[in-house]
Amino acid sequence: MKILIPVDGSQHSLNAVRYAIELAASLSVSPQLLLLNVQRNVATGNVKLFIDAGTIDDYEREQGMLSLQPARQVLDAAGLPYQYHLSVGQPAEAIIRYAAEQRVSGIVIGAHGEGGLGKRLLGSVVAQVLETSELPVTVVR
Repeated sequence: MKILIPVDGSQHSLNAVRYAIELAASLSVSPQLLLLNVQRNVATGNVKLFIDAGTIDDYEREQGMLSLQPARQVLDAAGLPYQYHLSVGQPAEAIIRYAAEQRVSGIVIGAHGEGGLGKRLLGSVVAQVLETSELPVTVVR
């Protein structure tokens, strides 16, 4: 069993990680936990005219690793093995694509992410994942 946990560094994504840890403890065979961070593409419009691709890649990788750090610390403290992956693009699309590529059994996702408007409503990324995923999706508050 593989469980995908998209994380963005928010408290809700940490809650999803903690839920996955509880779920793993309740199973007879430990699932494979996959962390995914998706950075929105910052190289839009004329940005590429002023900033080289290497600098953009470095920035996206740095931000992704910063977003993964709290989830990795929680999993390390729990002593659970995991894999992590960084992606760039539209978050919901990247989550669905990665879930299919990795043939995960389900997705555990935090109810809201790091965004002003997303804190007022069910996160738009979460809503899109729920709408488009053919896999079971568990939303954690």
